[in-house]
Amino acid sequence: MTRQQLHIALRAALQARNVHQIRAQLATHGLQAFSCAVAACSPRVAADVLSLLPPADRQAVLRRLPRALCDSLRPLGMAAAAQPPVPRMAWGLLTWRGDGQRA
Repeated sequence: MTRQQLHIALRAALQARNVHQIRAQLATHGLQAFSCAVAACSPRVAADVLSLLPPADRQAVLRRLPRALCDSLRPLGMAAAAQPPVPRMAWGLLTWRGDGQRA
């Protein structure tokens, strides 16, 4: 199925409010193809499609959408969750010696 066909299938499932069909499209075609099809939608249609997905799938799709679309989805209540920062070891811990003395 091409991206255009997937886009049409998503709009048809959305018009019918067929949640199972939208989730099946994501499962069948994968996250990348589904995200590309959502990116081809208007912000209102994209927000409607995303609202019918489980939160984990919604966040995964949002992370793959273009920034311009994500910015236009924010006023509609769709925003990607912030990624947690990667913990880093402080350099001071690397020079610590077990006797209470620093190197």
